[in-house]
Amino acid sequence: MVRKADRIWALYKGEELLATGTIMEISRRTGKSYDHLMFMTNPAYKKRPDKGNRMQMEELEE
Repeated sequence: MVRKADRIWALYKGEELLATGTIMEISRRTGKSYDHLMFMTNPAYKKRPDKGNRMQMEELEE
């Protein structure tokens, strides 16, 4: 099984694609912290109310 940190993800803000890659690659490209991006992959983050153009991480199928 591949670790969550090694999987390929896409970062979106609303409908706009900001970056794709591993969490570390997305962190480097966007300036967002690795820990924050990891938190965005958890169900607890996804259950929070959406206040418009919220960023979200989606795992890409290989």
